Amino acid sequence: MFELTNEQRKCFAIPPVLDTWEKVEVKAGPYDHCVTYAYLDGRRIVKVIKISETRGQEMYHEYGVDQMLSEDGTKILPKTEKGKPQNFTAPNLLKKTPLGMTLSFCRGYVDVINNTADQYYYRSNYEAAEVYTLDDLSKWVDDWCRGTGEKELAEINEFANRPKIHQKFSEGDFFRYRIKRGLYGYGRIMVDYAKMRKDGVPFWEIFMGKPLCVAVYHIVTDDPNVTPEHLVKLKMLPSQMIMDNVFFYGECEVIGNIPLSPTEDNFTIHYGNSINARKPHYLYYQCGKKFVSRFGKKELYGDFMNSSIGWDLKVGLPILLECIKQNSNDPYWSMIKQWRANEDLRNPKFKKELKEIKKQMGVK
Repeated sequence: MFELTNEQRKCFAIPPVLDTWEKVEVKAGPYDHCVTYAYLDGRRIVKVIKISETRGQEMYHEYGVDQMLSEDGTKILPKTEKGKPQNFTAPNLLKKTPLGMTLSFCRGYVDVINNTADQYYYRSNYEAAEVYTLDDLSKWVDDWCRGTGEKELAEINEFANRPKIHQKFSEGDFFRYRIKRGLYGYGRIMVDYAKMRKDGVPFWEIFMGKPLCVAVYHIVTDDPNVTPEHLVKLKMLPSQMIMDNVFFYGECEVIGNIPLSPTEDNFTIHYGNSINARKPHYLYYQCGKKFVSRFGKKELYGDFMNSSIGWDLKVGLPILLECIKQNSNDPYWSMIKQWRANEDLRNPKFKKELKEIKKQMGVK
């Protein structure tokens, strides 16, 4: 069975397993396809490992917890007097709050997370790392550890000790995000729809959570101190919709602000029939803060609502590098997932459709 060694754990700022700890397999739930192990320091549960070796469902999660067991070892004791003991089973244990750093591998994605700060140190999708099996994960961990020197150890240990913060952000903010260790990307917040909602500014309410429209610049660099004055001169990838978590918790770090100019119009476009049962006969068009509704009109083309929204930036390193290389966004449209490309009116192949839709909705 794959499991991190103590030497490897150092490279992820994960506490080591002590010789005095006992490793036990926790009773699985009826729908579990993975095995859950708990490390016990006496009656205290201090670490959880969840693993699946089933082909196509391979996964590995390791993180810390702080839970007490009853004297007979059959119950997880509550944290407060109002709580009730729970059976010491995998479903109950996995509901408990993770502590410290986590290494998480599932569905081809690897993440390194500070649970206390709710921040990701590393997301494999930003790098587009190909890690699909536990064998792949083992090789990835080996590579990570080989590339971990004193500088990297100091950096990840500093990250592991970060407290939770609530970062303020606004339209026009520039931000930095980590593509991988020692490599950064930069972007900008274009529209804050949650603020528009708060201010009573109308827009098409088709997004989950607190939506932001953000865009990533044509830059990949080892310099963590690129200035907004430099960034504003660069090309951008087409903007995307994202929930505000990575900004609120400081994962995407705000590095400055310059008010958006009228010529900066890199906004997502959304077009389609109303999904509001109270307004069933309206047709909507949304682009940035431009919101147009038409009563009694029927959509000329379907599938352009473009309402998908994610928790993180949807741009991998290969796409970004190819766009920089060609000094063009043409590679973006052929390299992103085709279902995304096919619902986006900004895609050059929909030039004719966009022109007709703008005419129908009376926008320029």
